[in-house]
Amino acid sequence: MTTENQLLQKCLILQKALFSSLRLKEVLEAAVKQFAELSGGAKIAIFLSDNENMSFKLMSEKGYSPKTLVKMRELPFAAESLLKSVVQKRKPASHKSLAEAVGISADIMKGEGSKAQMALPLISHNLLVGAVLMDLSKPEVISYADFYNEVAGITSLAIANSILFGRSEYERERVSTLYKTACSLTSSMLQINEVLQIASDTAIVLGNTPCCAVLLIDESHKKFRLAAFKGLEGSSLNEYDLTVSDSIAGNVLKSGKVEYFGDEQRRPYGMPKATGGSEFRSVLSIPILADSGTKGKKNGIGVLQVFSTEFKAFNKEQIELLESLCSQVAASLSVALTHQTAAAQASYDANTGLYNRLYFDDVLPKEVERAQRHKHQLGLLLIDIDHLGQINDHLGQKKGDEAIAYVAAKVKKTLRDIDIACRYGGEEIVVILPETPEQNLFMVAERLRKSIRNDTAPGVGTVTVSVGVSSYPNLASSAQELITTSEQAVNIAKYEGRDKCVLVSLPDAMQPGDISWGDLAKQAKLAVVAERQSMLHSRLDVNAEYASWLHAPPQLVSKKKK
Repeated sequence: MTTENQLLQKCLILQKALFSSLRLKEVLEAAVKQFAELSGGAKIAIFLSDNENMSFKLMSEKGYSPKTLVKMRELPFAAESLLKSVVQKRKPASHKSLAEAVGISADIMKGEGSKAQMALPLISHNLLVGAVLMDLSKPEVISYADFYNEVAGITSLAIANSILFGRSEYERERVSTLYKTACSLTSSMLQINEVLQIASDTAIVLGNTPCCAVLLIDESHKKFRLAAFKGLEGSSLNEYDLTVSDSIAGNVLKSGKVEYFGDEQRRPYGMPKATGGSEFRSVLSIPILADSGTKGKKNGIGVLQVFSTEFKAFNKEQIELLESLCSQVAASLSVALTHQTAAAQASYDANTGLYNRLYFDDVLPKEVERAQRHKHQLGLLLIDIDHLGQINDHLGQKKGDEAIAYVAAKVKKTLRDIDIACRYGGEEIVVILPETPEQNLFMVAERLRKSIRNDTAPGVGTVTVSVGVSSYPNLASSAQELITTSEQAVNIAKYEGRDKCVLVSLPDAMQPGDISWGDLAKQAKLAVVAERQSMLHSRLDVNAEYASWLHAPPQLVSKKKK
């Protein structure tokens, strides 16, 4: 048995170890180690008090089995155990045998094979900081309860100091984070994607959670757009309620006030899941409100939502810091959205509502670079409206514009939200299809062609298109090559009779005796150029030729004989 002199010597070593660091984790590890040595190899668990949830939370341990640790992870103050006595009496308590133990204490002793158990309060400035639980193989250690209580007092002081230091460090870090965020937002004020990235990165730091989302109100003011998120399970996003009328975010934006779901009585609803599929138990929603220009009135831009899989995950200080973040983000988002609106107006074609050629020239290299970075495939469709020149000549320029608008509407209706449709030229529309395998491209193009062909454009009649299909990286190795090969494919489609889709072919896909892709592309280009020159010099009879064109099989228009 350890003598009193030996205990005193070890106590001095403990004191030195506890006060050599202000980091809570290091203090707790030192305390567990020293308690285990002082008690001759007892199993030790140190808990800290969670007064808000009225429970002890296990912070550090030594010697317990994984099964027991699951039981001890969080113990309510009111649960039947030695720790309940510590809460009520604020002094050491013990069971000298398993027969004396009740509730959780009995379960732990039975599971660990303990001969006795002792619990010590950790008290600092008359506040219960936590408790130490000791499962003993030698019941005689209990006779030194007063000594161990003194050791617990020293440990309490070291833990209290480290908690205060941790809080001050936390506050300093959070204030520093907010300052750096403000500087970053100022430098990125015109770039909405950068603002959203900064907002989400800062939110997970301030909220001490890996999960958050930034929702922006759409133009209809009936639903939100998921503008940025972190830590959400992709397959669960369709469960995310983004309506303004019924969602938590909608209520927050309408009230202009923070809403916090975080206890078992008031559970969040309409939420996605965390990465891995866990449900969120705490959701903090903060409105993003920008100045409207009218005194005392704010415009709702969106909502920041921060998530946790734990109950009561966010405290008052975190909520206040996240509110400060939203105030900073609101100002930057307001400027960025205004800039984006102006830039978007300059990026759209007025007649079709599609992006214009300048936008396409800017975005295609970026999409190719992104596909290369993520090792995805990228498709390109070049859509040429058949006989648009004849529509203009026979029905007028206005009907020609209506035919283009009709095709554009079909394109927008048929494709996905992530696809990018642009007005490429007078009679051409180009579509970028991110993350689309080559084997699916022709099917998409055919579906689009048939959709355009099978309906009638009001005031125009049947409209057909020729579609050139290319793919990165299998059929083209760069943005420019994507354009070149799709132009070759659309020329071949027109050369072979129009109203069809043509996929770029590689040399190894050619059959013996087939004309090479390069030669076929040259012939098609010459034929298309010749046809255009013929059109310039032709004087067509409006009624007869236009009517026959509608019903005749597609073919190249030949020069009218005089």
